[in-house]
Amino acid sequence: MANTLTNVKDIKVAQNALQPFMAAMMPVGAFSTNFSPEPADKLDTVRVPIVGTPSASSDFAGSYTAAADSAITVAPGVLNRHKFKTVHVTAREAAETSVPVLENLVASAVKQLAEDVVVDIFSEITVANYGAPAITALAASAFDYKKVLEVRSACSTAKMPISDRALILDDAYYTNLLADDVVAKSFVVPVSQPGVVEAQLRRIGGFNVFPSTVIPENGEKLVGLAAHPSGLAVAMRYLEPVAKYDEAGAVTDPETGLTFGYLRYTETGSNRIFITVECLYGFKVAIAAGIKRIVKP
Repeated sequence: MANTLTNVKDIKVAQNALQPFMAAMMPVGAFSTNFSPEPADKLDTVRVPIVGTPSASSDFAGSYTAAADSAITVAPGVLNRHKFKTVHVTAREAAETSVPVLENLVASAVKQLAEDVVVDIFSEITVANYGAPAITALAASAFDYKKVLEVRSACSTAKMPISDRALILDDAYYTNLLADDVVAKSFVVPVSQPGVVEAQLRRIGGFNVFPSTVIPENGEKLVGLAAHPSGLAVAMRYLEPVAKYDEAGAVTDPETGLTFGYLRYTETGSNRIFITVECLYGFKVAIAAGIKRIVKP
């Protein structure tokens, strides 16, 4: 079993950091995942189920086992990525302010950690892995509802399953989409508040929508992607420390299994408290038709 945090202050700091971690990792939910707080070592392999399009149904001819095979595979997700972020405070810094300095520092660090993990995972979204873009390259100012429908059409042409599709967009493209007349008119009471006030566009054209400010161009001017879970497999586990720390444990969202490691240790010579947050993960290209790229000119 993974280490468990026991210090009340550490538990509070870690739980406050979980929400920004989950928020930054949200686009990864568009892929097939296997997340868990179970301990693992770097280079361990985790099996990630990939569910594609099922085979056609059959006319009954004496047996229910005919054409029972489905496009279900298992992608081996090797845990070959390990990122961390460390912050620290001195005793004086902690004593001279009423602001929860350590909590804020850790929350900021874990958000940065999650964003760096997302950028790393998105590095696989290339023409070599997923082929030509879904639509002709276009600027953010030209991305509107009709373009979303073009992306939808490209996904259907590629036989991407209609259910569980997601659209992950650079924030400039997402913002222009919010201003589209068709989209703007869809913000009617009682659903107008998240759209107009919070700029939240949860679904459009059959896609769950995720804005992002960290999509890497990958040398190919990538600005977004339409995705089905079958397109990419992502695994995540808790890296149990070998050394002895003041406090160490896995911090996990019980619903998704998203996990980061938490380590606290003290440098007595400088009277500083250090906290490291880390992430052990791996990812692998699965079914090429499960992702369609969107690029700028």
